[in-house]
Amino acid sequence: MMTHLMSDSLTLMMFTVPRLLAAMSVMPFLSKSFFGGTLIRNGVVLCLSIFLFPIVDEGYKPETMAPIMYAIIIVKEVIIGFCLGWLAALPFWALEAVGFFIDNQRGSTMASAMNPLTGSQASPVGILFVQTFTTLFFLGGNFITLLGAIYTSYHSWPIFSFFPKFELSSATFFFAQLDYFMGIVVLFAAPLIACMFLAEFGLGLVSRFAPQLNVFFLSMPVKSLVCMVMLTFYIGVLMRIFDDRYLLVFDLFKQLNVLWIGNP
Repeated sequence: MMTHLMSDSLTLMMFTVPRLLAAMSVMPFLSKSFFGGTLIRNGVVLCLSIFLFPIVDEGYKPETMAPIMYAIIIVKEVIIGFCLGWLAALPFWALEAVGFFIDNQRGSTMASAMNPLTGSQASPVGILFVQTFTTLFFLGGNFITLLGAIYTSYHSWPIFSFFPKFELSSATFFFAQLDYFMGIVVLFAAPLIACMFLAEFGLGLVSRFAPQLNVFFLSMPVKSLVCMVMLTFYIGVLMRIFDDRYLLVFDLFKQLNVLWIGNP
C-alpha cells in the first residue's frame, strides 16, 4: 500500500513539475543563480507544485495512456511552461536592456559585471534596475499573482487533455511581444539618453569655440554625472510604470489562451 502510494505520488510529480520548472527556469528572479544552486531551486519548485497534485490526480487515467504519451505530455508541459516564463520575464529583460542602453550612451559598457539574478554579464545600471524591480515585485505581491496565474493554467490547460494549437497566429503573437519589447526599451531609455546627448552636444560646442581646452576627456564623467542626477528622479517613476505594466503580462496569458484553445 505504501509502495503504491509512493509510486502514484512520483508519477503525479513527474507530470506536475515540468511546466512550473520550465517557467521558473526562464524567469530571472527564480533562476538557479538567484537561489545559489539548481538543487535549491528544484526543491522550491517541488514545494510549490505539491498544491497542484489534487488537480493533476483528477485527470490522471493511466489505463488509457500509451507509454509514448508520457514523453509527449512532458515535452508539451515544458513548452507551455517556457512560454509562460518567457512572457513573465519580458519586463525584467526590458529593464536590463534599458540600463544597458543608458550605460552604452555614457560609455561605461566596459564596466559590465555579473548579474547575480541571471548569472550573465550586465551593465551597472541594468543590474540596478533589475534588482530594484525584483524587490518591488516580491514586496508588491506580483509574485503571488503570477504564481496564481500559473496555477490557474493547470485548470485552463489540463495536463492530460489539452494540447495547444501551434499555428502561425501563435508565432505572430510572440514576435509582436518582441516588437513591443524593443519599443519600450527605446522609449524608457530615451529621457536619460537625450539628457546625456545634450551634455555631449554642449561639450562639442565648447570644443568648437575653444579647441585649446580639449574638453572631450571630460565627456564620460560629465555624462555619468548627468545620468546619475537624472536617475535620482527617474528611477522611482520608471519602477512605478513597470510595476503597473506588469499586470499586462496576465492579459498576455489570456491572449495566449485564446490562441491555443479559442476561448476568451
